[in-house]
Parts: sequence; C-alpha cells; structure tokens
Amino acid sequence: MHHDVVTLAALTDGSALKTAVLLLVGNLFAAWLAVRAFRHFVKDDWGGMVTMVIGAVFVAGFVWFPDEMRTLLGDLWDTVRA
Repeated sequence: MHHDVVTLAALTDGSALKTAVLLLVGNLFAAWLAVRAFRHFVKDDWGGMVTMVIGAVFVAGFVWFPDEMRTLLGDLWDTVRA
C-alpha cells in the first residue's frame, strides 16, 4: 500500500483537536465543580453548593451542547439588549 507523503502530512483545520481539548478540559472542569459542590454540601454551605452546581451545568452545556449554548446565550443577549 503506497501513501502519498503530502496526503499523510496534510494540515487540518484543527477542529478535531479543538473538540477533543474542549471535551477533556470541559469534563475535568465540570468534575472539579461537582467535587466542590459536594464539599459545600458536606459543610452545609448551601449558597456555595448552588453556585457550583449552576457553574457545572453551564460548563456541561458548553462541553456537550456547544451550538445550543451559543444560540441560548445569543438569544439571552438579544433579550437583554432590546
């Protein structure tokens, strides 16, 4: 099987790498927020727990549903701006 060197060394637009990094870092950040939320729950710090849970939900939304979150924030911005 013969492969053309130019084909093997072709540059990509980086979208696969961006997606992989976003998934890895986003999941780690969401897990870190979830651990902090649990620590606040153990200490009966309800405000801190709610803040961490809301943060984890937003991070999870950007990691798993980036296009939908972009649309949601754009619509929210349009509502505030109007």
